[in-house]
Amino acid sequence: MATQEQTAKQIWDYFLGQGWTKEAIAGLLGNIQSESSVIADRWQGDIIGNMNGGYGLVQWTPATKYIDWATQNGLVYQDVISQCRRIQWEVERNIQWFPNPERLDLVNISFREFTQLKNVKLAAEYFIAFYEHPEYPNQPARARQAENWYNLLKNTSGVTPEQTKKGEISMQCLYTKPLSGGSAGIFYFNGIDTVHIQHMDTVKLLKQIYKANNGKDIPEYTWNSKEPWYARLEQVAPNRK
Repeated sequence: MATQEQTAKQIWDYFLGQGWTKEAIAGLLGNIQSESSVIADRWQGDIIGNMNGGYGLVQWTPATKYIDWATQNGLVYQDVISQCRRIQWEVERNIQWFPNPERLDLVNISFREFTQLKNVKLAAEYFIAFYEHPEYPNQPARARQAENWYNLLKNTSGVTPEQTKKGEISMQCLYTKPLSGGSAGIFYFNGIDTVHIQHMDTVKLLKQIYKANNGKDIPEYTWNSKEPWYARLEQVAPNRK
């Protein structure tokens, strides 16, 4: 089993690569330490297989909330990076993030805005209040833990969005596949799921964004019914409804 510090470093590097501030990642880690002791394969109360309880780094409750999603996306649910991908997926959709009536002193911000916070203590407080929602959201220990993680990891080398050559940024493409009625459609794979692009202006914009971030053109594929590679891709990255 990986040590607490090794797992924390994986989390740190992943979210640094997603553009989070170091302070926001530290705030997340301070909460993860309290939720799961930074153990990805952690069941609430250590009752293994209890799908009604919490599970994982942030103790998704019920456990099926995360495990079903991971399974549907072809991910190993016990894996640290799989769980990081779920959190990033939630950020992009502002899922499980909402104000806490017990912390009216915290102004309402989006999950993405949280990822850009520059204050470790504030980040820890936002995550417990807006994401974890425990019965008692005032838990100063989480902020202290966050400060400890920040001091431990802030000077370590990591992967910034500009430096990323592997993983989420490279795992993107555009592909064309046949549709019913004999027509063809263009789809975008973002590393997690796929989506049918309805307008060519959107395709143009995606190409511009990808090239600006990666310095090269986004990969493009054209597949037909005789070479249905799109079916393989969509087994692990289903079309977004």
